Amino acid sequence: MKWKLALRMGWLAMIALSCSLGMRSFGQGHTIELANGNFLNIQACNDQTFRIRVSPSNSFPETLMERYDIVKKNWNNETKVTKQGSDYRLTTSRNRLEINGEDGEITLRSLSGSEIITRLSVLEKGDKTYKVLHEAVSDYEQALTKKEIIGDTTSEDRHSKVVKQGEIRLEPAIMQLSITPEERFYGGGAASRKAIQHRGALLRIWATYQQSDMVAPFLVSSRGWGIFNNTTALNYFDVGNFKDDQLYVYNTDGTVDFYLMSGQSLENTIDLYTTITGKPYLLPKWAYGLAFGGNMMEDQFRMLDNAVRFRAENIPVDVYWIEPQWMAKFYDYSTEKDWDLSKFPAYFFWQKGEGNRYENKQLFLSKLRQLGYHVALWLCIDHDLSIEEEDHLAALQGGKQSGEAHWFPHLMKFVDQGIDGFKLDPGRTLDEHPDRVYHNGYTDREMHNLNQVLLPKQMYRVFREHTGVRSFHHYCGGYAGSQHWGASTAGDNGGGRDALYDQLNLGLSGFLNTSADVLDAVEDVKAGFHFGFFLPWVQINSWASMHYPWYFSSEYKETFRFYARLRNSLLPYIYSTAIHGSQTGMPILRAMPLVFPQDKEVENMTTQFMFGEHLLVSAFTDSVYLPAGKWVNYWWGEKVKGGQTVSPRIPAHTGGQLFVKAGAIIPFQKPMQYVGQHPLDTLILKVYPEGKSSYILLEDDGESFDFEQGAISRTHFECHEKQKEIEFTISPTGGAYKGMPDRRAYEILFNIDRKPNRIELNGLVLQTWEMKEGVLLVSVPQSDMHKHQLLKILMED
Repeated sequence: MKWKLALRMGWLAMIALSCSLGMRSFGQGHTIELANGNFLNIQACNDQTFRIRVSPSNSFPETLMERYDIVKKNWNNETKVTKQGSDYRLTTSRNRLEINGEDGEITLRSLSGSEIITRLSVLEKGDKTYKVLHEAVSDYEQALTKKEIIGDTTSEDRHSKVVKQGEIRLEPAIMQLSITPEERFYGGGAASRKAIQHRGALLRIWATYQQSDMVAPFLVSSRGWGIFNNTTALNYFDVGNFKDDQLYVYNTDGTVDFYLMSGQSLENTIDLYTTITGKPYLLPKWAYGLAFGGNMMEDQFRMLDNAVRFRAENIPVDVYWIEPQWMAKFYDYSTEKDWDLSKFPAYFFWQKGEGNRYENKQLFLSKLRQLGYHVALWLCIDHDLSIEEEDHLAALQGGKQSGEAHWFPHLMKFVDQGIDGFKLDPGRTLDEHPDRVYHNGYTDREMHNLNQVLLPKQMYRVFREHTGVRSFHHYCGGYAGSQHWGASTAGDNGGGRDALYDQLNLGLSGFLNTSADVLDAVEDVKAGFHFGFFLPWVQINSWASMHYPWYFSSEYKETFRFYARLRNSLLPYIYSTAIHGSQTGMPILRAMPLVFPQDKEVENMTTQFMFGEHLLVSAFTDSVYLPAGKWVNYWWGEKVKGGQTVSPRIPAHTGGQLFVKAGAIIPFQKPMQYVGQHPLDTLILKVYPEGKSSYILLEDDGESFDFEQGAISRTHFECHEKQKEIEFTISPTGGAYKGMPDRRAYEILFNIDRKPNRIELNGLVLQTWEMKEGVLLVSVPQSDMHKHQLLKILMED
């Protein structure tokens, strides 16, 4: 360990002199020697993305984010820089970067010449602003307090000054970018629980338990550009806080390495950001159903009894996970953990020590699987994750292995016994480790934020290599790139307004699969259900609580059942939205400014969101703001004009407002107890006609990685409302996947107030329809999915 510390200290000393040791310098991009003695390396990653690095020496070492494949390294775009007198210019088909040859100041323009960023520069250390901002951030840092992780009674105070005293303290690097008065800024991950619009805020980008568990060094402007700060050290965004017309990017490690993106919209810029850091993970389809975690006093009998009762009560549940009581040793961080056979025998007690890497059909895990449940286990981790990363790189390069233990492979014996996924607790990866010098020679300064990505990454890699299918794993810590490797939760922050802020901010930061501890720290139970069941994925965590439906009053129990069944019915819509998000970075839960960027009313709206493309959901409020256009009250079917805030009554068993954007086509399924209980050979479409509208349903096999090679089907629906008729088209399904049905029937519900005179299907009169309470139900018989179908609804005069 001493030689590693010495090596680390020497490496830091050389970094202070802007040299590199043991890390190769990439020749990507174009390096400019500036008149002030610095070197600027610029790379056009694509026509809308630029990587910019500044160094006092002509050396740009590989970062840990590159080394461990968190960020994209191989860009095919060619970087062409031309000299314009003493200045430089880089032009793509979309943008132009102008670089001052004296000090490297940058201006970003569109190809037409309009300014996107007027001035971007690195502050000199002698600059007055540099000194004052450095002092302000240092004071802020000293005033912070730390919270201990809930439930971890085995933790010790491992704080020491040994490493901190030995480390060389680097002077921070500070960039400044000019910003316009009307600009608004979003992103940063869960760095704030006060707002989603960060103009005027100081955002601390450091994963911190119960304060900012999942952070992202990424901001996107309402003017359609973004910045990704490529560091794993503690960093800050000062968004017009110190000076209202400046954005400061503050890096405590002294590096200047960032990506500029010009997507022309929030949505496109998030797409560009997730092209750099990885498109979001696609969970198995069943993971978008309800996940339930039982109380820590459960054993196999109580768990099975509860599992059977969920089915008897007709409350759909897909995932049932077990909290720490499954372990023989409470909070076992080791790689030697095993079942507590007195509570959860996954094998017969006389077989202990025999390996038992198979699913025993006679025991509780197999019984749960026969009932349609996917079972997951709670885990805690305290391990040097750089060991596996370095050994993985060595294996790829034909190098020598360390001989040190990897943490995740030991879990595969549980997978072989029937486990489908894991809940990754914050203990102790989200803790700081001030004494630790990692296997790769680094300390927490570089590794703490990075650990939040390596944890789900290694879980993903080991599970995929072992099974070849997608796993259900989630973690409450996060950093740039975490969205690519697994699902996320708001952690030990309840299921109320703090969790809502996290969902909104994470969705604006490239995260697709976010959730919270539904019902925890929530006073209004119905509102908690309403918010919780419209999360991207849903978990009800009863580890220390009694959130079982049958322990609620009959009123709340009915609300539980209602929302669980509604969620299950919506799975075709939810999963299609998830597939789309896994390819674009567009979240399932969408903050209002992401969808309605021109509406000033929604710039910092935190009490509602869009759930996918068509559903507008209120959260912990009786009212809802309807943007311009036409809307339909989902509960009552009433049409309402947008551009106003409304507070209509809601059904007694519900907990909030739910509206549909006019023109929507929303796919449903008949409620099932769990995903895959019945084949999806009949699809329900709820249609809200308004002019001409369309929807594309995406589907795949729900479990494999074949979608990465394009094994996705696309079914295009179109509705055209005319004066005296409605035309509804079902286009032939394109694409294919394993297990795809050949034939499908449709039950189509049109939200209309006029009774039809006649209905035709492919030119023939159709008799299978009925009109009831402002809803027209048309049954389209089962037919070849590759067949074009035209439905005409002819209205009475």
